[in-house]
Amino acid sequence: MQWFASLWIIAIFSGLVFAQTPSVLEASPSVATPDTVKQVSDWRNLLLFDSDPVPPGFPQVNPYNILARMVGWTVPVLDHTGQPHQHGHLIQLIVDGGNGIQDPPLSDGTPGGDDSMAYGNFNMMVLQGLEEPPDPKGRSGLFYSLKFFIPYFPNRAHYLRIWEGDNIATAPYYQDTSEYDAENDRGGTMITLQTGQPMDVQWTFGPSKPRPTAPPKE
Repeated sequence: MQWFASLWIIAIFSGLVFAQTPSVLEASPSVATPDTVKQVSDWRNLLLFDSDPVPPGFPQVNPYNILARMVGWTVPVLDHTGQPHQHGHLIQLIVDGGNGIQDPPLSDGTPGGDDSMAYGNFNMMVLQGLEEPPDPKGRSGLFYSLKFFIPYFPNRAHYLRIWEGDNIATAPYYQDTSEYDAENDRGGTMITLQTGQPMDVQWTFGPSKPRPTAPPKE
């Protein structure tokens, strides 16, 4: 309990530090390199784990005053065999294209359709259970993000996708979120994050699906 209390203190402090700052986003993302990652739009192409430090030059503001921790610590996520997911399995934080639909992934594990990886201070997580320090072994099926999510793209719906493996390019099965519970806000498969106090977004997941196969080469 002391550990969770410390997290809330950090979250409240973060809400004070990350002041609301207007941000202009370009319509099309540009390719990010260590030398060119300067603008907000550049961050859209990065894969950032919640355990990664903030990269040099990352905007140290929270433009939309949103702090949300992504969690699944009450109902274990079960894999295709009906067992809790193993520690080390990967979780993607994805943003939809504006149509409220969870598009299936591409054959390489990246988001498909008009969906993309979320734009913010992280968009990847490793399922590690709730132990402190995290235990790399086990089958708890429970998780939480080590950071509060700070988005850099407004008014888009977010959801999680968990892969049954430690490599999205080879994991045989995946699952998308089916319901969320965020304080007094309870909804469907994805959430449009709201401004206000720091919150935990509790997720449940739908059934396992086999990864899509690559289309045949012509």
